Amino acid sequence: MLLQQRLAIIAITSISYFLLFRLNMSLFDFLHFSHGVDWIFLPSGLRMAFVLLFIAEGAIGIALASTAITYLFHFDGSYIGSLLNGLIAGLAPFLARHIALQYWQLDRDLKNLKAIGIFKISVLFAFISALVHQLWYFWSGKTEDFIASTSVMMVGDLLGTLIVLFALKTIAPLLSPFYKKP
Repeated sequence: MLLQQRLAIIAITSISYFLLFRLNMSLFDFLHFSHGVDWIFLPSGLRMAFVLLFIAEGAIGIALASTAITYLFHFDGSYIGSLLNGLIAGLAPFLARHIALQYWQLDRDLKNLKAIGIFKISVLFAFISALVHQLWYFWSGKTEDFIASTSVMMVGDLLGTLIVLFALKTIAPLLSPFYKKP
């Protein structure tokens, strides 16, 4: 893949993630639970979708957008903290994808990704994302109740991921006339 294509993917994933984050804040602000935790978090679905589709470029785009989001909306004076939060957001779906490839025989081009596979990878991703984010938030003093915040974040990430991935799976056949099949 050309460098311009990679940079375009990174930019598009980053901008899309940022915009969906803003939309999620507008739609579901009343479902906010604690720092970085919502009962429904649609951007988590984009995290997983972008990493499934674009792998490293998707993870980089997510990491950049999440770093910017942390800086713009949750900045506590720590640039390292903003960067770490971004890295966690980009690496969690990357790790879930890697585990699914290694242990669940997920096909690299996603041809064998059925409903049960979407559910399994969504649960795995929600668990990894919530656990690592909340370990970081607890260690840095941003959350007091590790168990409750981790549980709610897992639910919010799981719901958001399932909604987005199943929506994408549903509309993908409708878009098939617009792209060339090999």
